[in-house]
Amino acid sequence: MKKHIDIFIEGRVNKVDFNFYSQIGAIKFNIDAIYKNGDTRHVDIEAEGKTEDINDYIKYIRTGALKNYIELFRTEQGKFKNIQGFTSLKVHKEEITGFKRFLKAMVKY
Repeated sequence: MKKHIDIFIEGRVNKVDFNFYSQIGAIKFNIDAIYKNGDTRHVDIEAEGKTEDINDYIKYIRTGALKNYIELFRTEQGKFKNIQGFTSLKVHKEEITGFKRFLKAMVKY
């Protein structure tokens, strides 16, 4: 039986190829996932797969090669969404902040 798990990670995960590492693990453990980089310190992963594969994937991320960059790691059982493949969604706070500064500068004129 397949299940859905939400993984919340916080730490120094920017510029260490955490996205690529997560994707390699998803392929290795036959996991379908959506990877969301909320800002430079925060990552959300929605993962679906067989219970044993999910457990192996969580262990791979939590205790694997990039474990020293993780400061907070939390998982929650979620509603099954039938995710297909691996999707990466990146939203960087710095880009949004820079855009807000640009808009404020435009308002002054």
